[in-house]
Amino acid sequence: MILDEVNADVSEQLEQQSELGVQITRQNDVPEEGPTNRGVWIEVPAVTAVFADLKDSTGLNTMSDAKDAARAYTYFIRASTVIFNRFSARYIDIQGDGIFGLFSGDESAFYAAASAITLKTQLKETINELFQKDTSTEWDMAAGIGIDSGQLLVRRLGLRGAKQNEVWAGKPVNMASKLSSAAEANQLVVSERVFTTYHEASSLRHRALLWSCGCSDGIRGAGLDAPTGTTCQLWDESEKPEGLGLDFDKLYRLDSQWCIRHGAEFCEAIVTDERP
Repeated sequence: MILDEVNADVSEQLEQQSELGVQITRQNDVPEEGPTNRGVWIEVPAVTAVFADLKDSTGLNTMSDAKDAARAYTYFIRASTVIFNRFSARYIDIQGDGIFGLFSGDESAFYAAASAITLKTQLKETINELFQKDTSTEWDMAAGIGIDSGQLLVRRLGLRGAKQNEVWAGKPVNMASKLSSAAEANQLVVSERVFTTYHEASSLRHRALLWSCGCSDGIRGAGLDAPTGTTCQLWDESEKPEGLGLDFDKLYRLDSQWCIRHGAEFCEAIVTDERP
């Protein structure tokens, strides 16, 4: 009987795994090509995950023209991949309507922030504009973006051959995905621990990440000349939504994007910790 055979196969596989045990090796960087087939878990201690998920994908999937939906996915994924890659993401993967990039190392949170703000800006100013131009739909392309950081375990699991998948175990990818769900359209949401990294960063990065240049109407700012330790001008603090399973109490939301006059300067300061 089929069920008997399945049960026997499961028992056999688990017994083999029990004999092999679990092996973990530690390395500082996320493997760029993903995990190998050696059967070893890789532990990376400092990883920052950026997860971007298309908003209102239901509206996208109900479009009468399948080419419009396909074009939306193509533009979003292609642009996101380029941005993550340019900001030195070690690994990029696609999950459903979303895409995530993994950044590793002590400065990963800053590269992640720069990539996320760039994606927010591109979605509003370039990607959606081109999508509207190339299609007959009025659907607005927008994404929710989440960032979290922490330790990550990765291994390729499944049956030998083609039926294998990378498993990214740990909080960063999971929490970043939840935060992207909690985000509004074209809003960046970061965990409390990530925001603490930004708040406690060097004075230049602190100002570049937390203070506005003041060019936007109604937003007071001193930009890169803001006094150290002054009140945050760009991020809104909020309590965590119930039911998402977040392991922190507060999250921080960013609605702004790169300023057309000062964005390049702010981005440079965040990534390099140097003032252009």
